[in-house]
Amino acid sequence: MEPDELLWYVVEALEELEIPYALARSIASIAYGEPRSTLDIDLVADLHPSDAARLKARFPTPDFYLSEEAAVEAVEHRRQFNIIHPASGFKVDVFVVGDAVEASQIARRRRLPAVGALTATFSPPEELILKKLEYYQSGGSDKHLRDIRSMLRISRTEIDEERVRGFADERGLANIWSALLETLE
Repeated sequence: MEPDELLWYVVEALEELEIPYALARSIASIAYGEPRSTLDIDLVADLHPSDAARLKARFPTPDFYLSEEAAVEAVEHRRQFNIIHPASGFKVDVFVVGDAVEASQIARRRRLPAVGALTATFSPPEELILKKLEYYQSGGSDKHLRDIRSMLRISRTEIDEERVRGFADERGLANIWSALLETLE
């Protein structure tokens, strides 16, 4: 299975199961910015414990690895779990809605072209930028800042920078956001 095929499969599965989701992190930043390689699919989902069994049925062994127990625990503790396609090594990171920003990623998600004729729901750029600022602050990886710069270069007119600033102020990220904006001017 190729990454595009896995994305197609995941989107169809979530939509057939009527699970609210938003593609996030790297794959979503590509939708608003420049293409770059990524080996996984990241998404935020609004899940309930009963969804774990439904997901397990849609991602069956041996084609996929999905621990139903890990999914239930992730839902209960508002964390993440994985779905792995062992034959290809590709992975889906499922982040269960756990904070206001993730809830907003679902509430404000946008339907955009994904691959070929496939459309999917994506995190809005403002929440995506905020999460990338958080990842940068916690891990220091410049790839998050590169993704944000790319999004701002390509899609700046679609991004509510004041919304990002408000979130950044609330979360102690204003200095990183301001410094990043200065590098674009």
